[in-house]
Amino acid sequence: MKTQHFGAVVTLEAKRQAPPAKAVIVFKDQKSQATLRVYDAPAGAEPGQIFVRALLRRPLSLKWRDAFDVLDPVKLEVVGRGTVLNPFPAQETHGHKETDKDFLLALCGGEKALVEALCRKKAARGLRERDILEFAPLGPSRLLRLSQKLEEQGKVKILEFSPLFLVSRESFDFLLEKIIRYLEEHHERHPAQKGVHLGRLKKRFGLPEKVMALAVKTLERTGRACQAGQRLALPSSEVALSAGEEKILGRLEEMCFRGEFQSLSIDDIRARFRLSSERLEKLLGLLIERRKVFQGPEGLYIHSRWLDEIISRVKSLGKKELTVAEFKQMTGLSRKYAIPLLELLDQMAVTRRKGPSREIL
Repeated sequence: MKTQHFGAVVTLEAKRQAPPAKAVIVFKDQKSQATLRVYDAPAGAEPGQIFVRALLRRPLSLKWRDAFDVLDPVKLEVVGRGTVLNPFPAQETHGHKETDKDFLLALCGGEKALVEALCRKKAARGLRERDILEFAPLGPSRLLRLSQKLEEQGKVKILEFSPLFLVSRESFDFLLEKIIRYLEEHHERHPAQKGVHLGRLKKRFGLPEKVMALAVKTLERTGRACQAGQRLALPSSEVALSAGEEKILGRLEEMCFRGEFQSLSIDDIRARFRLSSERLEKLLGLLIERRKVFQGPEGLYIHSRWLDEIISRVKSLGKKELTVAEFKQMTGLSRKYAIPLLELLDQMAVTRRKGPSREIL
């Protein structure tokens, strides 16, 4: 992909103190006139490193770590040699002409530093495989190995393997704190409400579906929040139930344990107990909050005892991978329910999707 702006580090020839404001950029057999702007070197930069932003008259096909020459526009002699760091910087506006110099400094490192820096730049929105491959000359297999090493070091979390989807661990942990603060403020302003709708949280923080799902499951697993139907609440915000509601709650739990939720729709259950949609969501949410029932993707409800049994059986297989067909045979579930249950196990870090199979963690 061609670019007309890029950030780079330049080493000048010995007699030069600064690059010319106007220059000619030469990359392989490509050449373009350019306007150069020098940035102050960030803390930690090596002596002689000059960070520049180049605005090209003619777009060039550049990627991270591509080497180029800087020529005097009149004499056409080399005045410096540079390395592309950021081939796709955000376009400057009239009122904003700064750049992320710390980001450029991080891009001076190796391939792992590159992936980690890109993850931090994307923050909680996550980093997709196509974005990395457009940015840097890395193959998919090389990128996967780098990402796995970073995950082992606690620097990133892999949310999806094919195609690869990563999120910075630092950004993800910061996101969890922001969600908790938002829940605290919401409960303070609206004490009668049962948490915040997940759709509202997702829109509020601009999150992809997989990042949102992982955040919710992480907060649940650590006991910092509880998912109540389609709402997320602090654990201390449970609403008191009437005796009649407690009775219905017990019957709902029993139905879930017997597997009846797999053959009934939510509308069927609501009609059976003559409940409004809001009351049914509230009761199912309480079962989830009390950890009697777990909710998976596609509205799948699973009793905690049965889920514990499935997890124990998966971990005792003595295998590293599990196919969908093997999982269907183990659980007796149809594909309609086996896939959402596997996705729930992915979210719980029991398994991890690896192509058509699951890796057992």
